[in-house]
Amino acid sequence: MSESFLNQPEGASASQAASSHPSRHPDVTGRYYVPGFPIGEGKTDYEKYLKTPELLSLQTPLEQAVSPEEPLFQLTHQASELWMKLMLIELERAIGFMDEDKILMACRCFRLVDDCQMVLMMQVDLIARHISIVEYAKIRTVLGQGSGMESPGFNRLLEMAPCLWESFSALLARRGKTIREIYTDYEGNIELHTLAEALVDYDDLFHKWRAHHFALVARTIGTEANSLKGLSTQVLQKGVKTRFFPELLDLRSVLTNESPVAYGGQPLPQDESAR
Repeated sequence: MSESFLNQPEGASASQAASSHPSRHPDVTGRYYVPGFPIGEGKTDYEKYLKTPELLSLQTPLEQAVSPEEPLFQLTHQASELWMKLMLIELERAIGFMDEDKILMACRCFRLVDDCQMVLMMQVDLIARHISIVEYAKIRTVLGQGSGMESPGFNRLLEMAPCLWESFSALLARRGKTIREIYTDYEGNIELHTLAEALVDYDDLFHKWRAHHFALVARTIGTEANSLKGLSTQVLQKGVKTRFFPELLDLRSVLTNESPVAYGGQPLPQDESAR
């Protein structure tokens, strides 16, 4: 940015500022964009390998954006689809490793998937913290009836959960083990127990990611508004309660209720000084 642009008199209009800096133009809100955002020429090995000219051309041109915050919304969602693609690749690998009894390799795949989910949650929070209600209302005008529920990556992840459970269950059957056994004797079944907990970690993070997304919806359009498809946002809240592997969570309740130290304890003596 040139010094002349930075030194515009306070209160100068957007058109006055733009006239002294021809490379920038005011948009409808008076903010500035750079027409023809530089995306390189695609000549270097780095650009060729990452296909940066194509990648950086996939966004709405800045001069056509309905809001200065549209790039934040669009780029974040595009990046999310890429992270979900990586998650799907790793989950397919995890299934393959479980089918081959390569438990630790499957766990390694889940570790990467979990880190991807952490990034996805940060991206949701990025939008929540930096997009304004007014600007998001403008962005909604160009979304048609689009909904995050239409995300191909998200929907494929939902479809893969039964496949993951099927491979895990088949692995237990080959080893002659039950879920209960690998938890009550976790030291004797440490690899299977670690894998089961990897499934729980994946389920937990996916659950939290959906909760973050619902919180974003509540923050941008409210919980009483309808989605662009005319559906109540409460539909999203129901999805937050869905878990992939309830069997692994239900076992915790069973073992807790069976624990001899879980119940029957005497109330603690009341602190006389607290009266």
